[in-house]
Amino acid sequence: MSKSIFISTFVNGEKINRTFLIYSESKGSIFCAPCYLFGGTTSFATVGFSDWKKGEEKIKRHESSQHHKLCVMNMKERKEVLNRVDQKLKYQVETEINYWKNVLTRVVAVVKSLSSRGMSFRGDDDRFGSVHNGNFMMSLELIAQFDPFLAQHIEKFGNKGKGSTSYLSFNIYEQFISIMADNVIQQMVKEIKEAKYFSISIDSTPDISHVDQLSFIFRYVQKNGCLVERFLGFLPNSGHKSEELADAVFLVLNRMD
Repeated sequence: MSKSIFISTFVNGEKINRTFLIYSESKGSIFCAPCYLFGGTTSFATVGFSDWKKGEEKIKRHESSQHHKLCVMNMKERKEVLNRVDQKLKYQVETEINYWKNVLTRVVAVVKSLSSRGMSFRGDDDRFGSVHNGNFMMSLELIAQFDPFLAQHIEKFGNKGKGSTSYLSFNIYEQFISIMADNVIQQMVKEIKEAKYFSISIDSTPDISHVDQLSFIFRYVQKNGCLVERFLGFLPNSGHKSEELADAVFLVLNRMD
């Protein structure tokens, strides 16, 4: 069976899919859906068609027959009267998708604002209404004062706890922070490659857990002549010898390539 039998080609060269054809794997045959549903009498509606040698010829004859056209019209009329069988389900799914899109639009806006200012997100308490719930929740609460949609969402889902979907937890904003960080690094790497010439400054400092971290700072000149300095990230320090520091630099450069 050739895939071309599922495509109709007009004299002007235009091609359209024969959406009325359905292939049955169990019978190894194709059926005409409108004729099958609305009382067709040919093999396309009864036992299935599988004469592949004369497939194109017989399908063209079938689709131009009056009986096939009548079945297609009956199917279209029935669809207009009853609409899609799954219309209510489709509407419900689309409504839910739009709802969560609206929630995430607000969450992303808060994440971008806090991240761009280097502000902390999480507080000592992960409950809405607490004065110790951190900048992320505080920002959402502030927006909710002027946004009935977000206010209703927080009231309904805000403090339901584990196992419930709200897209307001620290797990969600940490994922967005990670995605945004990756995008920022990709943009920085792109600028550095375009600049061609750059300098690297590395320094080590212990973090809060007393693990020695190497900080990487790149300096380069953009196309517009502007000198910029970008912090690329931290890397666990493997040593303070020149060879060990050089290995760390090469590791970062290889990751950027």
